[in-house]
Amino acid sequence: MKNSKNFIALGLMSGTSADGIDIALIETNGRDNIILKSSDFYPFSRKFSEKIKKNFKKNFNKENLNKKEIKELEKEFTDINYIAIKNFFKKKKINKDKVDVIGFHGQTISHKPELGYSYQIGDSQRLANLLKIKVVSNFRSNDVKNGGEGAPLTPIFHYYLTKKIKKKICFLNLGGISNITWIDHAKQKGINNILAYDVGPCCSLLDDWVNFKINKKYDNFGTYAKKGVPNRKILQTYLKNDFFFKKPPKSLDRSYFSIAILKHLTLYDGSATLSKFIIESLKNSLIFLPSKPDLLIISGGGRKNSYLINQINKYIKTNIKLSEEFNWDGDSIEAYAFGFLSVRRLLNLFISFPKTTKAKKPLIGGKIFNFIPN
Repeated sequence: MKNSKNFIALGLMSGTSADGIDIALIETNGRDNIILKSSDFYPFSRKFSEKIKKNFKKNFNKENLNKKEIKELEKEFTDINYIAIKNFFKKKKINKDKVDVIGFHGQTISHKPELGYSYQIGDSQRLANLLKIKVVSNFRSNDVKNGGEGAPLTPIFHYYLTKKIKKKICFLNLGGISNITWIDHAKQKGINNILAYDVGPCCSLLDDWVNFKINKKYDNFGTYAKKGVPNRKILQTYLKNDFFFKKPPKSLDRSYFSIAILKHLTLYDGSATLSKFIIESLKNSLIFLPSKPDLLIISGGGRKNSYLINQINKYIKTNIKLSEEFNWDGDSIEAYAFGFLSVRRLLNLFISFPKTTKAKKPLIGGKIFNFIPN
């Protein structure tokens, strides 16, 4: 029986780009009643962003994830989220007592489902106590424990968000890593037929490259890529990676690919090579879809890179729209999704499925942290 009660949820997302926190307020019943109420972005300081990226590069295992250095980073990260939430409530004039739950993704430090873990920093009990609001986090661990990839987790949100669009849809997120969700609303296939997987690196590599070459955060609008020429040899080296030949569902750790082989290139040629790599990996990933989509909806920070979007329009022959054309803030889709997922956890509803994460069966995900008075 469907639950008609709506919850007010706050979603927090800090992705593999490690540039800041997306915050979004959503009203939902955890199914088809979805109201995207408000969102904002709170950037990390350059120093803190670099501190997180430094930890991406380390060869973590389960034992050293509990080291003092990581625990200190976790506390700092949690407190930054707390301050961002307080500022969000103040700026948007939100009464925090009206918020039922917070979906706290945390910051992924190491994603190794093949080794049995996906680790996100973030002290959920501390956040719940500071705000006096229930927090749901640790969304990925149950999926990984049951043979899944632990990612992507947003497809169930994509499914309900687009349910009124009676077409075959691909939802493409151009984030630090790009991922895709396939939904066949045309034939009204249910949630167990959603297909999803990571496509390949995206903004994370582009940002790392520009930061390495000229100490800037990112390539505004793909300006540098436009002036360069892709290096075919390096491009082929990237595309020969085993990841691209694996059948979905599949997921990718941020540190899986590196800019090291580009270092002898100019800023422009390196940017052009990476941009071409992103486009080629997307083109190659579409062979895994059951059929050609009627509509490709693009969200994530990469949608602001006009060069990338022009190249996608050039090579991907379908109807392409940015999420803003549906009045969905493309920067906040994942934050909204984790608010949505937190409500599904309260209702004990599934968030991952065999065709989205490779889990053995549909699974509930997330751990609930209640406010504990002193």
